[in-house]
Amino acid sequence: MSEETFKIEEIIPIIEKVKNTIVTLEKELEKKQQEAEDKEKLLAERETKLNEAQIQQKQLEFEYASLETEFKKISGLFAEISEKEEASLDVKQLLSIYIALLEKVFEGKPHAKILYLLHGDKSEMTRQELTAATGFSPAIVLHSLHELNRAELINYDEEQAKASLVNRIY
Repeated sequence: MSEETFKIEEIIPIIEKVKNTIVTLEKELEKKQQEAEDKEKLLAERETKLNEAQIQQKQLEFEYASLETEFKKISGLFAEISEKEEASLDVKQLLSIYIALLEKVFEGKPHAKILYLLHGDKSEMTRQELTAATGFSPAIVLHSLHELNRAELINYDEEQAKASLVNRIY
């Protein structure tokens, strides 16, 4: 019997270790189950949000399609109105409008006035003639002539102080 007692005493610590291991594993299992439940809840929330976002996206796509249809209708109407208006205006009316804009709204910028004058009866004028006709200072006219020359809209001869139109715009 002493041998049996000795063996039982040896087995008891092993049983205690196994018992402790089982308890530890049970605690870890509970912890993992709780983590899994939390992740399932998060996943369910994300799926709900995703479904809501998809529903909202479909609504926005529908609204976009209806807006696009309305825009096409408006564009068509605008095109019709524009064509009718353009047909009713003649070239003189358009030129009158542009001249008024150049003189009054844009305060007769020298570049525009010089081009306008060169498109008139004379396609070649001296710097002095342009200065007198535009009402701008000689320095401003000279500066404008150089810029128009660089843009290849006019030819400006420094020696003769003459500006001539390269090509008629209208």
